[in-house]
Amino acid sequence: MPSVADIQITRPVLSEPPSLSARGQRSLVRPPLLRCSLFNCQYNACLNQAGLLNLGVAENSLCLDWLTEFFQSHFSLDYTDFTYGSALTGSLRLFAALRHFFDVYFNARTPVLPEHIIAGTGCSSILDALAAVLADPGDGILCARPHYNGFQPDFAYRNDVHVVGVDLPDGKEASPASLDAFEQKMAACTAAGQKISAILLCNPNNPLGFCYPRETLIAYCRFAEKHNLHLIVDEIYALSTYDSDHCDPQPFVSILSLDPLVDAGCNPSRIHCVYGPSKDFGVNGLRLGVLVSQANPDLHVAMEANALLMKISSASDVLWSNLLLDPVGLPTYLALNKARLGEAYRRATAFLQKHDIPYRPAHAGHFVWIDLSRYLPESDEEGTPLVGEAEREVELVKRFLAHGINLGRGVAYDGKPGFFRLTFTLRPEYFDTGIRRLEAALGLTGKVSDGCRRLITA
Repeated sequence: MPSVADIQITRPVLSEPPSLSARGQRSLVRPPLLRCSLFNCQYNACLNQAGLLNLGVAENSLCLDWLTEFFQSHFSLDYTDFTYGSALTGSLRLFAALRHFFDVYFNARTPVLPEHIIAGTGCSSILDALAAVLADPGDGILCARPHYNGFQPDFAYRNDVHVVGVDLPDGKEASPASLDAFEQKMAACTAAGQKISAILLCNPNNPLGFCYPRETLIAYCRFAEKHNLHLIVDEIYALSTYDSDHCDPQPFVSILSLDPLVDAGCNPSRIHCVYGPSKDFGVNGLRLGVLVSQANPDLHVAMEANALLMKISSASDVLWSNLLLDPVGLPTYLALNKARLGEAYRRATAFLQKHDIPYRPAHAGHFVWIDLSRYLPESDEEGTPLVGEAEREVELVKRFLAHGINLGRGVAYDGKPGFFRLTFTLRPEYFDTGIRRLEAALGLTGKVSDGCRRLITA
């Protein structure tokens, strides 16, 4: 009888793993900084003081006390909420709430009806679905830069539709004359064989924090009509405006308040407005977003085909709808949020003035665009010289992460290296901890300037 040592165990040979699709392979490629665990080890004053404070993501935590109390006392489900609901693209309750909301706060020229709305699990889901029905793989979408760093993945990761950045005259980003740069880019794309299917506008602007005047919105509509394009307007920061040091703040004007045909000679079927509660209502985690397209039934039918893939949760629907329909709670919250946004902005700009850090005055959004170019290191931690501003910016970001903070870097917004988006809507005590870490990362601890504003005017 053979001994145990003589017994040969035949192990199965592991075959090569099955390959991913071409789309799956593309999704494996990410900039190294995006692989950092920005969300896996977050700062918590009680549980994880060594965690990372994210001053780069736009989350509004300023009114969590009010929102928590309201939602806990205004949450109830009925039978329909445990089913697939009363509509594939939202719910009758949400449609009613949004009609009133858009009428009052967006000054919608045409009432927003259920047949105009597609709801989804966040604005990213809406933009992803829009890309699939408005553009073909390889197409481009024009957008002024710097622009929100999520637009590129929203359009490109699954649909291979790419955001084409347009450089605008410095300080003239909100002017109708800025469309001259779009004309030049459109001509260059045509000459290069790049098909453009749409133009994308973020109003209020992310990351620059301003609102577009009515005449500029009209200019965008005219451009879309002239070049046979769709116009997508992301208005997710519509009600996140506040009093600030901006010398000439432009009030928010919604694309829904225009008559595209009368005002701009533009077919209204080209106009698509995207909105959600994540920013204005501080509820990124509820995952809600809506598309309002009031004159394009074919688009609505095409979007309905994918509606089940992004159907919203009944719980999220109930929470937001109840707040939108509350005649006392909604204006109370919006006034409180506006006041706290202003206070948080002033706290952030006081820090920037203290250290003579240039910034662009803002009056909308959760962030301020700052210039840290003079802090870009010439070499890495080992003394190896760095080549180019983009490489130096990456090194500065690494130093931020080493100090337990993250800021939105300029290159990620298709902007100039050395500029950063600083989010100021954290809980005040968290923001204060974050800027102390930023001071340490920049070597500013104990240093104070003359306190004068250094504004980015160009």
